[in-house]
Amino acid sequence: MSRRILLVSVFFLVVFSFTFGECFAGAKYPEKKIRLVLAFAPGGGSDMTGRALTRYVNPYLDKRVYAENVVGGGGAIGFREGAKASPDGYTLTMMVTSLTVGPHMVKDFPSYDLFDPICLVAVDPVTLTVKLDSSFKTVKDLISYAKAHPGMVSVSHAGVGTVTHLEIEAFGEAIGAKFNLVPYQGSNPALIAAAGGHVDAAASGCSEAMSLIEGKKLRPLITFGNKRSRLYPDVPMAKELGYDVVIYLWRGIGVPKGTPNEVQDVLVEAFRKAIEDEECKKLMGQMGLETIYLASEEARRWLKDQSDFFKSTVIKAGLQIK
Repeated sequence: MSRRILLVSVFFLVVFSFTFGECFAGAKYPEKKIRLVLAFAPGGGSDMTGRALTRYVNPYLDKRVYAENVVGGGGAIGFREGAKASPDGYTLTMMVTSLTVGPHMVKDFPSYDLFDPICLVAVDPVTLTVKLDSSFKTVKDLISYAKAHPGMVSVSHAGVGTVTHLEIEAFGEAIGAKFNLVPYQGSNPALIAAAGGHVDAAASGCSEAMSLIEGKKLRPLITFGNKRSRLYPDVPMAKELGYDVVIYLWRGIGVPKGTPNEVQDVLVEAFRKAIEDEECKKLMGQMGLETIYLASEEARRWLKDQSDFFKSTVIKAGLQIK
């Protein structure tokens, strides 16, 4: 009798070990610090977004996430390091628009498809602004003049090959006009040039132009999102005017390709809760960003669509890798 009891006890011990062992194995992540790689310098939009996310996701990941700037190569160094990290969930990367632009223009630039996307978290539609007292009172004024005077409307942007450069190329193609494109070293000097009357207009993210618009130095004429900008609800979209040009500066979270699904599931849920936090939404709004949450496969489809669009735009502009 005692032997039967012993055998039964052993049987239940084995079942208990397998059943609860699996639960505990799945519950172990995260067991150590989680690094969020930020591929750009401190103080920029990507850096600020990443650090804000770190703050709000930490309560759901045992307060183990920390941000680290790995800069250089227009983001390539940080992206490459993030993509080549061990696929164990302990290295995350802040994914941004250049992952869908750079590969079409720069040899060996890391691509979005080196990562398994966890989620898309924020978007910033691109806009075209003019000096407050510009003679272009509406975007239709600008379009009419640009079509009648090829190359006479000067537009500043953040540099050759940047998203804002491609915005103007795509917009010019859509309206059948040629702009005089003026590159600057970043969006801020490009916007200042427009505010100072050195160029006719400037291309930038809506959030990047926010301070000069609020300061009555610039006026937005058009935005290039799928819906009207929360910041500028009275400003028309290109799509409303019949031009199929949709361009966003976007930000999301990725992990190295091959990261276990169960780990990805934990991260998907953690970042979902972070983005749904009202304080997080408020902070993102103060930064001029529009929060959005697309997880896993939805995010992957978004990234492919963006990559396909930029590839087409790059080819039309003659900027592709030779």
